[in-house]
Amino acid sequence: MRPLRAFPLALSVGTDICHIARIHAILRGPRRGRFVRRILAPEELAAADDRLPGLTAEGGLVAGDGDGDGDGGAVRKTGLWKMAVFVAGRFAAKEAAIKAHAQQHRRLGWHDIVIERRRCSSNGSSSSGPPVARIKAGEGEGEDEDESALVSISHDGDYATAVCIAYSGGRDSTQP
Repeated sequence: MRPLRAFPLALSVGTDICHIARIHAILRGPRRGRFVRRILAPEELAAADDRLPGLTAEGGLVAGDGDGDGDGGAVRKTGLWKMAVFVAGRFAAKEAAIKAHAQQHRRLGWHDIVIERRRCSSNGSSSSGPPVARIKAGEGEGEDEDESALVSISHDGDYATAVCIAYSGGRDSTQP
């Protein structure tokens, strides 16, 4: 067999897919707040609180949020389903970032990654742009800057998927 030539760029890729209905079921349960606070960093919770009130509330099903029985289309119009779509996208994006950084020198946790929106300044608009993963600098590791990684999040039907492209710091992860 011929020798394998290394990929010429110091990039790594991670991907993940998340079943939104699974997240919806968790959010309907009594540990919704605990789950959301475990997955989302404080910065993400603050940003999401305005758009998705009640996201971190403890307790089970919120009145008017649907119980998941019957018409699936009706469930998708509820506030709880919208929360599930948001959380599933963030969950998939963080899993993808963890996978993209698997060859790094430290293991990333949920709160080490913040999925945030970049401001679109190219068209003069103040609207938000595509998401980016902020990888927080490791404490006590000589890092003084957070690192960014490119992220794409997509939703289709019952699934959220995400891809993350990260700088691998010149480490050659393509060699067997």
